[in-house]
Amino acid sequence: MLPTIAEDRLLAAIYWLGAFCTLGILTILYAENRLYRLLEHFFIGLAVGYGLFIAIRDVLEPVWWRAMMTESSGVIANFDKSPNLKGVVLDRTIKREGDGAWRWSPRESPRLLLTKVPTDWGAPNYLRLWLRSDKIVPDGMLTLRIRLRNPDTQKEASLTTQLPTNFVGWREFLLDLRRDFHITGEPYRRFEKVGRYRVLSGVTALELVANPAVQQAGVVIHLDDWRHCIGYRWWWAFAFVWGLLFYTVLIPRFAWMSRMALSVLMGLGAGYTFKAFVLEAGPQIYSSIKPVFGVPFKTAVNNAIFVTVLLCVMTYFFFSIEHRHPAIRAPARLGRWLLMLTFGIVFGNTVMGRFSLFIGRLDFLILQNPLTISVAWKALLVIAIAFALFFLAYLSVRWERQKQGVT
Repeated sequence: MLPTIAEDRLLAAIYWLGAFCTLGILTILYAENRLYRLLEHFFIGLAVGYGLFIAIRDVLEPVWWRAMMTESSGVIANFDKSPNLKGVVLDRTIKREGDGAWRWSPRESPRLLLTKVPTDWGAPNYLRLWLRSDKIVPDGMLTLRIRLRNPDTQKEASLTTQLPTNFVGWREFLLDLRRDFHITGEPYRRFEKVGRYRVLSGVTALELVANPAVQQAGVVIHLDDWRHCIGYRWWWAFAFVWGLLFYTVLIPRFAWMSRMALSVLMGLGAGYTFKAFVLEAGPQIYSSIKPVFGVPFKTAVNNAIFVTVLLCVMTYFFFSIEHRHPAIRAPARLGRWLLMLTFGIVFGNTVMGRFSLFIGRLDFLILQNPLTISVAWKALLVIAIAFALFFLAYLSVRWERQKQGVT
C-alpha cells in the first residue's frame, strides 16, 4: 500500500520543484552550463511525453479509433421522461433501451411533435430509430419530418421520409439522410471551406404524423432511443498502415516506401494550402477595396488612410521598374517607413509578451510560495536560491573551461 501524503506537503513539494526548475533554466542568462542542460533535457522529455499523451487523447482516440470502431452517435431523444403531450404516456414495462419508452396512440393524437431535441447534430450520415407496433397495418405509414432553421441562410428547411407500419414488435430503422429523405429548402450549412460537409445545425423539431390507415387501425406505437449517427468508418484503418510506412526509413531496403508516403502527404498538404490561400486571400483582397466617397466622414478618413498605406507598401515591393521617378520613389520610401513602424510595433508586442511570461514566473516564485512569511522574505529567499544556482552554473562553466584548457 502506498503511503499517504498530506495535500499541503504535496503542493509544497510541487512548488519547490517548479521554483528550482524555473531558476535553473534562467541560469542560461549567464552561460550555457550543465545545470541548464540537465533541466532542458527534463523539459524536452516531459514535453515529448505530454505531447504523446495529448495526441492519443485528443486525436488518435476520439478522431481515429472511436470514429473507426463506434457509430459516433448522438442522442436525439431517449424517451425516459414523462411527456406532456396528448395521446402519449411513459411506459416503463415495454422498452428497448434505458428506463422507459413512450406509448403513442395515433387514434387519439395523429401528430407527435418533439421540440426538446438537440439543435446541433454535426455531420450525421443516418438516423437510428426504434419503433414498436402492436399490430401490422399493411397500408399504414408514419411521416417523419426533421424541421430546422439554417443559421447561414436564416430560412426554414426540412427533411421528410416515410416509415411503414407493416411489422409487429420492435423494429430498428436505419434511415440514410442522403437517400431516404426528401429535402425541402437548404438544410445543410456552408462549412465546405473548413473541410466539413453536410452539417446539420439549427434543428427545431421532429414531427411524426400517422396516416388515416394507422389512425383507423387503433394501433399503439412505442418510441425509444432515437439517435443521429456518423457510422463506422472502417476504412480509416488504412491510415494506420500508411502511417507505418514512414518508419520504413529506418530499414534501408524498404526506405523507398517512406518516400512514397511522404510524397502523398506533401501533395495533400500543398493542395490544402493552395485551397486555404484562395479562400483566405480572396476575401482579404476584396475587403482591401474600401470606398472613400459616399460614406460618412469618419469612415472616409479611415478608409483613405488604409488605402494610402496599402498602396505605399505595395509600391515599395514593386520591382518591375526602377524607383527613380518621384511618383514611384516617394510612395515607396513612405511604404518602407510604414513597414519599419509596423515591425517595431510587432517587436514591441513580442517584448510585452515575454515580460508577461516573466511576470507570471515572478508571481509563481514569490506570491505562490507556501511558506507563511512576508512577501519581502519570500522575495529574498527566491533571490538567495537564484544566487546559489547561478553560482553552481558559474562553477560548472569554469570547470568545463579548465578541462578544455581555456582560461
